[in-house]
Amino acid sequence: MDPRIPLIEILETASAEGLPQELRSGENVPDVMIYHDLIDQGYLMGTILSDGRRPYFIEGCHITSKGREYLVQLRQALRRERQSAPWRFMGTWIGFSIGLLLGACATSWWVHHHGLPSWLGSFLGQP
Repeated sequence: MDPRIPLIEILETASAEGLPQELRSGENVPDVMIYHDLIDQGYLMGTILSDGRRPYFIEGCHITSKGREYLVQLRQALRRERQSAPWRFMGTWIGFSIGLLLGACATSWWVHHHGLPSWLGSFLGQP
C-alpha cells in the first residue's frame, strides 16, 4: 500500500468532516502519530496530549491552508503515478519483443547457412 494513502485519508477527513469520531469522543486514535506528524509539519492544527513518551490524544484538530495545499499535491502525485503505471513496463516489453525477433532471425539465418546442429538433427529424427 502506498504510504501516502493514510495521509490523504486523514487530510480528507479533516477537510470534509472535521475530526474523526474517536477524536471527538476522546478515545485513543490508532494513527495518532500520523496526526502528530501532520500537526508538527503545519498541515493540521491541534493540541497534542501526551503521557511523556508518546502522544495519545489530539484535541481541537482541523486542517490548515497548508494542509489543503498538501492534500492537493498528494492527490495529484498519486493520480499521475496511477495513470503512468500501465506504461511503466512498456520499454521492457518492447525490448523483449525486439530481442525475441532478432533471436528468431539470427537462428533462421544460422540454420539456412549452416544447417541444423547434428545433435538437434538427431533429436528431431533427421539423418
